Amino acid sequence: MNIPAQVGTLLTAVALCVVLGSNVAQLSHTHGDLETIIVNQRLALANATKAETQLDALARGTQALANGGNANAARIIAVLQANGVRISNR
Repeated sequence: MNIPAQVGTLLTAVALCVVLGSNVAQLSHTHGDLETIIVNQRLALANATKAETQLDALARGTQALANGGNANAARIIAVLQANGVRISNR
């Protein structure tokens, strides 16, 4: 059988288009997954920032109670300091 050169070229072009189309579809799917991951990370960061703000306020409030003479608060501050927690007066 003698296949003309144009048919071989056409088959090669079709195969290339199929491979490129498959790659584009996979990249599009991966891009969507990455966008979802970014949204989830932003949500986690917002939650962590909120928790950090709340813990800072709690620590500063405990420090204020300790400075005011509350023995229980002073013990809590002592334990926090022993564990390397520093309380700033922001």
